[in-house]
Amino acid sequence: MNRSWFQFKSIKHRMIMLFFGLSLLSIGLIASLSHYYYSKAVEDDFVTITKQSTDSLNHHLEFYFKQMKNSTNTLINTDLVQNWLIGEYEPTAEDIRDIEMEMKTYVSFNFPEMLNIFLVANDKRILSLNDYSSISGSNASQSWYAEVPSTTIRVLPTDRLAGTGPFVLSMLIPIYSKQTTDMIGNLVLQFSLAEIEATFDKSRLGKTGYFFITSEENSVVYHPNKEWVGKSLGQTPLNNLLPDSAEGMRLRNIKGVDYLVATGDSAYTGWNINSIVPYLEMASGLNSAIKSTIITFLIISISIMVAVPLLLRQFINPIKHLKSLMESVSMGNLNVRAKKVSNIMEFEVLITSFNKMVEQLTDLMQTLSEYRVKEVELQLRQSEAMIRALQNQINPHLLYNTLDIIKSIAYLNDVPLIEKISHNLADVYRYASRWSYEEVTLSEELDSLIKYLEIIHIRYPKKFESRVRVNEKFLKCPIIKLSIQPIVENAVKYAVEPKGGDAAIIITAYTAEHDLIIEIADNGAGVSEQKLLSLEEQFNNRQSNEETLMQGSIGLANVHARLTLKYGEGYGVSVHSFAGRGSVVSIRVPYRTL
Repeated sequence: MNRSWFQFKSIKHRMIMLFFGLSLLSIGLIASLSHYYYSKAVEDDFVTITKQSTDSLNHHLEFYFKQMKNSTNTLINTDLVQNWLIGEYEPTAEDIRDIEMEMKTYVSFNFPEMLNIFLVANDKRILSLNDYSSISGSNASQSWYAEVPSTTIRVLPTDRLAGTGPFVLSMLIPIYSKQTTDMIGNLVLQFSLAEIEATFDKSRLGKTGYFFITSEENSVVYHPNKEWVGKSLGQTPLNNLLPDSAEGMRLRNIKGVDYLVATGDSAYTGWNINSIVPYLEMASGLNSAIKSTIITFLIISISIMVAVPLLLRQFINPIKHLKSLMESVSMGNLNVRAKKVSNIMEFEVLITSFNKMVEQLTDLMQTLSEYRVKEVELQLRQSEAMIRALQNQINPHLLYNTLDIIKSIAYLNDVPLIEKISHNLADVYRYASRWSYEEVTLSEELDSLIKYLEIIHIRYPKKFESRVRVNEKFLKCPIIKLSIQPIVENAVKYAVEPKGGDAAIIITAYTAEHDLIIEIADNGAGVSEQKLLSLEEQFNNRQSNEETLMQGSIGLANVHARLTLKYGEGYGVSVHSFAGRGSVVSIRVPYRTL
């Protein structure tokens, strides 16, 4: 190779030079080979493509009409329809309505494009689903009227419904007696061209080529230009366009543009499906392009297989070296360093950057490890201090022994209310004093809460109401001890006491995603907006939460701080207030069972 090639030390420059040459070679080969095969393949490919497309459209139309005919078997074999066509009895109005209902059911469950259905007896009695026009004797305006009775299945060319309505096709289906197998009438289906239009709109030849249908009587059954539909070919510019016979093809020049025109015959309907496409548009789909592409691809492939390996030798070894070093680093070995294995500028920069990255990563890992150790130690000290403060501030063990003495005195003096109050209060304090770092079940928490509420009921025997509505499946869910009672005490203080006990407290629970929500609702005066903002600020401030724990308060902020410390961010307490109607305090904890 020329030494000037190696003067380009940049991978970018070398690859540009290489693939620029290959691209020029590819373009030249594709252009010359496509031109060579172009003139030989156009007409043969058009015949093949058109025949395949026409056969596919013919198959679709025949399947569509056969499916429509087969779908009528249930309708025409009903006793009501058979008896009406035979005419051996005088049908009642109810019989007519039943037949009409059968026809409506058929339409609604089969073909939405169906516009009308006619039952026609051999004596020309007619029963229609939709009365678009009056039908009587020889003056009937329907195009199919002169064709009945018909002993064969026929699809008539396009006509207008009732003479002036939308374009429709009419299918004549003979009906035979189930008893004698004699023909007793016809079923006439009138349906729009919606399905045919949808099918033909999807079938295109090139950008502007299209298909259209003509009947045996040389009338236009379907054409994208709706002004020509239903007219004879002599009334349209299509008259001299089609080949002289079915299954034929011709090349026509129209206003200086060559068109390929072909016709295919449908054995089921007797119609012709015609195709027309500009000659030049067919060139894009010819096999010549495929052949040119394949040959060009082979030549390019051979060129790449020869040239690229020679070029890649300079790239593979440095890449393998760096790959091996990166695998070592990914396994945790930060002592590796890359060596200079190439004189290419990009690789030199890459090797230098890799070594610098490994050095920085080593320093960063060491610094990060030190920070993590310090952070864990600090978090442990903070957690221990906060839990210790919690234990001290909610450890009311000073009173429950005295309450047991009061209970005994009340029992001896036959004062049941005092006995009940002292018993419950002692249990509540005993529950609070048995502090542990572990969680308790929701059942244990609610048992203590219910005893506290019984004390409030004794205090306000006639007015105060409380309800604990918690599904049994939630009772085994773990929760921080004394999470609910402080909130209920807060509700008693601010909702029940100001109303002289004429208030209610309701405790409920439900799940939300993977969490358990416990709600404490009261019908007090609610929480002021200023107080709500203050609580929200305390809830969202971690430092404020820690200060709250170190103080002697066992209120909402205390409960929220403990829950957040235990379960993490996203858990804790939230407050919703409704002025003059009450407030709802929600506790969110993970939903699980011990």
